[in-house]
Amino acid sequence: MFGFARRRSDGKQILGAPAGDARVDAAPSPQRGRRRWALITAGTAALLSVAGLVGASFVQSPEQQRASALPPSRSVLTAVVEERRLASTVVTRGTVGPDRQVEATPASAQGANVAVVTAVRTGVGAKVDPGDVVLTVSGRPLLVLPGSVPAYRDMKPGEEGGDIAELQAALRKLGHYRSGDRRGYFGPATKAAVRRLYSAIGYQVPDTGGPGGQADRASLRAADDAVRTAEAAVNSLTARLAAGTQPSPEPGEPSLREQLKAAKRTLARAQQDRRELIARTGPMVPLSEVVFLATFPATVVALGGKVGDPVEAPLITFATGRLTVTAKLQPEQASLLRPGIPVEVLSETLREKGTGVVGTVGKLTTDQPDQEGQPAGLPYVPVTVTTERPLGSQWNGLDVRLTITAAQTSGKVLVVPVSAVSAAADGTTTVSVLSRSGEQVRVGVQPGVSGDGFIAVTPVGDASLAAGDRVVIGQ
Repeated sequence: MFGFARRRSDGKQILGAPAGDARVDAAPSPQRGRRRWALITAGTAALLSVAGLVGASFVQSPEQQRASALPPSRSVLTAVVEERRLASTVVTRGTVGPDRQVEATPASAQGANVAVVTAVRTGVGAKVDPGDVVLTVSGRPLLVLPGSVPAYRDMKPGEEGGDIAELQAALRKLGHYRSGDRRGYFGPATKAAVRRLYSAIGYQVPDTGGPGGQADRASLRAADDAVRTAEAAVNSLTARLAAGTQPSPEPGEPSLREQLKAAKRTLARAQQDRRELIARTGPMVPLSEVVFLATFPATVVALGGKVGDPVEAPLITFATGRLTVTAKLQPEQASLLRPGIPVEVLSETLREKGTGVVGTVGKLTTDQPDQEGQPAGLPYVPVTVTTERPLGSQWNGLDVRLTITAAQTSGKVLVVPVSAVSAAADGTTTVSVLSRSGEQVRVGVQPGVSGDGFIAVTPVGDASLAAGDRVVIGQ
């Protein structure tokens, strides 16, 4: 491209600058030209090198072409023969809970119109001993007593039964009852023991006549009056007979002696009525004030109310006995178990573990649906686990992982993956050992305990198999 020329004021001509451009450019230097030619030469060489590499990648020798046409070589998967103890384990989930739970809800309190929680003397996780008062409802205590049969009625004087015998046994353990009544009969000695019990815990003893026995007082006074009246009649007639002042009786009128006999019968009936009334009145144990627990110490696992709340069921729940673990196993898993085999118990929540043994293996069962028309659950076998050391209350209700060792070798054995063992039609079993030269050699073995994907093997006859050998598990 050509530039424009213009003249300077001295008349000389300037070449190479466009017309109208005020700048004056100097002519290109020789050094600048040489640098330009060097860059052009380097770029051309780089392009030629890349082209050569791309071309070479698409060009193969005849030997390479023949090798590419062959099928890929077979890969052999192997595993190392180990020497160690081998255990067959079952891993499942279980729930921690007590041997038994007992709920108690006082329905009413003697002398109260409304059942309201008025005091709570325990808390969740607290231990409970015989004779403890755990809470009060409308001012009346809920008392814990030892016994295996739950209370089912008010226990009153004059009654008889197994629950009365259980009450007598509980009172004896607490030191309030010695003897005096026949077993299972709520008599005078049992009433006296109940008085001592309530005196020890600081509450007025409940009575069949209500607070203070007021409702029974009128009946007892009337019975006393009947006895006194009958006694007066007997005494009067006896005195008249002794004085010999008996007039001749009117026709149809009984003699004085016959009147005395009738008066004595009336006295005997009055005395018997009073004895029966006394026998069935007085100190009692209301159903709302007692809960029997089979083992101690028991643990409070739930409270259903606080002070001022109306009573709702269940108000308090106790756990008795040790905490155990229960699990539901599939039938094929349960078939490997028996009582006494070791178990590891792991709580991910607490990050703690314990050890124990299988306690019981139940029979195949199925949970029934809650509502009619729903399908039944899958069949399972209930299993219980008893830990070596008692679990703390913080374990109660947790979902835990159980690792049950169904079987294990007595010592170290040769162990291979289950997939390494092959069974022939004649019943023999073998493993394929890969030699250093790559040759596969069949070795006869006797299989043993299996677990976690491995199996114990013993070489048969003169066969050779040792720890460190590599056996084929796939190819």
